[in-house]
Amino acid sequence: MAPQDLQDLQDPRDLQGFQGFLEFQEQLLWAHLALQVLLVLKDLLASKGLLPAVVHLQGQGSAIQVKNGGVLNDWSRITMNPKVFKLHPRSGELEVLVDGTYFIYSQVEVYYINFTDFASYEVVVDEKPFLQCTRSIETGKTNYNTCYTAGVCLLKARQKIAVKMVHADISINMSKHTTFFGAIRLGEAPAS
Repeated sequence: MAPQDLQDLQDPRDLQGFQGFLEFQEQLLWAHLALQVLLVLKDLLASKGLLPAVVHLQGQGSAIQVKNGGVLNDWSRITMNPKVFKLHPRSGELEVLVDGTYFIYSQVEVYYINFTDFASYEVVVDEKPFLQCTRSIETGKTNYNTCYTAGVCLLKARQKIAVKMVHADISINMSKHTTFFGAIRLGEAPAS
């Protein structure tokens, strides 16, 4: 029974109309109860670490020049779960605070300088290569390209992830839609 139908209920002795009114009230009560249960479950799952924790960082600014081995550190936090991740702004490293299985992703837009044929960057874990993305450029074509990479990794608390350029004298477009970096905690590490 919809609220507009209540206007039709003029005689309280109209049992069919009153029955419809009670059914409508019962539906409202069940909908409210279901919403409350979902909110409690969400909080319970979050407190147990069963919901994925997310961090997404975007470039802030325009082009920057990177030297060989340079770690990108000009990040803007878009979303970050502080119980699972910590950003070190000076070093550009993202520290993991909780053991688990993580999906890590990154994209960098590279401008080619000094007529190089390709540019490459790595996603490093504790300064060791985990993922690498390399893009080439065709002669006579545009002198920029985006490079995206992603993978799943088992990480321990206090390990650090970073985006590191492989080649020297590369210019990076650090605008928010072209250069970004992030991770999603998928869950506990599998038992061995």
